[in-house]
Amino acid sequence: MRSKWSKILWFSILVCLFCLDAFCFEAKALEVVQVKKPEIPVVYFKVMFRAGSAYDPPGKEGLAYFTAQLMQRGTQSFTRDQIDDLLDYLSGRLNVEVHKEVIVISGATLKENLDKFYQVFSEIILKPTFPEDQIEKTRTDQLDAIENLRQDDVDLVKESFDDFIFRGHPYGHAVFGKESSVKSFTRQDAIDFYNKYFVQDNLFLGLAGDFDETLVKRFDQDMSTLKTGKPPKPEKNVQPIHGRKVLLIEKEGRTQNQIRIGHPYFISRSSPDYFPLLVANTYMGKHRESIGQLYKTVRMQRGLSYGAYSYIEDFEQAGWSKLAAPNVPRNIQYFSMWTYVKSPNTKFAIKLLLKNMSDLASSGIPKDRFQLTKDFEANQYPFQIETPDRKLGLLLDDRFYGTPGFVDNYDKNVEKATIEEIDRVAATYLSPENVAIVVMVSDPEKFKQELLSDQTTIEYPSQFDATALESEDDLIKAYDLKLKDADFEIVKASELFK
Repeated sequence: MRSKWSKILWFSILVCLFCLDAFCFEAKALEVVQVKKPEIPVVYFKVMFRAGSAYDPPGKEGLAYFTAQLMQRGTQSFTRDQIDDLLDYLSGRLNVEVHKEVIVISGATLKENLDKFYQVFSEIILKPTFPEDQIEKTRTDQLDAIENLRQDDVDLVKESFDDFIFRGHPYGHAVFGKESSVKSFTRQDAIDFYNKYFVQDNLFLGLAGDFDETLVKRFDQDMSTLKTGKPPKPEKNVQPIHGRKVLLIEKEGRTQNQIRIGHPYFISRSSPDYFPLLVANTYMGKHRESIGQLYKTVRMQRGLSYGAYSYIEDFEQAGWSKLAAPNVPRNIQYFSMWTYVKSPNTKFAIKLLLKNMSDLASSGIPKDRFQLTKDFEANQYPFQIETPDRKLGLLLDDRFYGTPGFVDNYDKNVEKATIEEIDRVAATYLSPENVAIVVMVSDPEKFKQELLSDQTTIEYPSQFDATALESEDDLIKAYDLKLKDADFEIVKASELFK
């Protein structure tokens, strides 16, 4: 009898503990990052999960993207057509983006349409049904996205560079995946991925615009119904580049060649070296800004290209603006330089980019450009946060990186960078002798021999007087690429992402 009552007692205790755990689970509060802007009648939502393509299982490259696309194609209450029709009726905006580390689901609606919009938005996250009738349509769209990537020279070289420098690492495949893996996806694959990674511990939440505490509480409580769990993060081991390695992408009919050069490194926004390196890069080649040294030497002085820029992080352009898109965070970053020139000038341009990189790494930033560069970087930052939506995105990035105050103290941290710190980090983190060089060309074998030869030519635009540049051009032509036959790989564009 005593044994019987003991079992009952232990069972009761376990039930109580389970109920207590369930109560705590329901009561757990999630942080909702807030940017209030009551003067505009719009509400912005952002939900960011650590669940990007780096979490794709081996052999299932592209599954994160497939899952994210299916989520917006049917929920417990809405079919795909009903979702599309309602968003059109409300003039609401809903976007699902997949990157290497994160999936971002964002939305915007007029405040007067908030309740109707929020029902759709929240169900896409909390109650997706992964409808069977959308599987083949989603697969077809993803295969089309892979083909479109092959057709876009700029994106193709950028993605190929990314895959090349992160080969063997979870970053080392396109977000869209490979054709072979996409063709194998099933509905259950998407359900399994969702159940594993769409959990509270992977979640970042944000609201911006005209909203009140009622919405904050509702948003928090609804997202708290996601289960808990801590899936493992992608590995951080990246194979370093030794020497200069060249990937030539063959694509017929190219009269202009895309060039991207750089290497991975371990520095994040939480590092005290981040802001000095940021200033060094602004001097080197900030995206679509004429202040950069690359822009001056490639475009303004020689007219070889419409642009030449450098980046200390993975860069996604925000629409047609000059700005970087927020919410593309990575635990491992890379430095890169990008330009595009006419075919006869490709070798010279590669040498010119590497010479600029070498000069910055060895000699640092010129004293007469030091304060000007810092002032430019500090003064342009308000444009990065000029809309509540953008500021919200950057604040969510702060949570990802663990850098509270990064946004609010940005200009102060730029100003604090000393010329000694800038020169030190440039020498520490930039390694022009150990880079990947990715180029798209029509005849890769011919261009390979050109790179291995002792000859370097340059064709200036017609009526261009290059007399003043002759001595400097001779130094660039003499720059030793230190390449040998074993340093080259050649691939056809049509064979990528198979």
